[in-house]
Amino acid sequence: MLIGAPRSIFNPYEWLPGYGESTVSFRSEGMDVVLEVAYEREAPDDERDEAMTLLTREIRFSRVRSLIKEPFPGSTLFAFDAGSGRYTQGELTEFTRSDWVADSLAAWQSISSHTPPSLRHFSIQFMAENVAFHVLAEDVVLLEERRVVHAG
Repeated sequence: MLIGAPRSIFNPYEWLPGYGESTVSFRSEGMDVVLEVAYEREAPDDERDEAMTLLTREIRFSRVRSLIKEPFPGSTLFAFDAGSGRYTQGELTEFTRSDWVADSLAAWQSISSHTPPSLRHFSIQFMAENVAFHVLAEDVVLLEERRVVHAG
């Protein structure tokens, strides 16, 4: 499927440490999908008993229609139209031209007379985890950083 006309939403490597993420996981909450990105940062001086602090940020996609998780690099599912704009891997990107969106909307219209959903094709790659996500959703939001509290 052809993708193009990329629009950068945000670059997680602006807030991740230089070595990147520690883990990436995903879960569904109703029709939303949440990517949870965990990473470490040196503990503040007033917490000398811990060398590192574990933090997380969530990327929440709303009203998700489809999710593809695949190894990165190595995907052959999507072909990028190089003449359609600058695309930087690792950034959360919306492809404003996407065969995946067009095909999904055509399928919707073939079975429903209702107004089709407002679908957008988002993509992000995590370099340390070597994983990429493609998400067909209505919107996305980045939640605030939070500290992971260890039990015990």
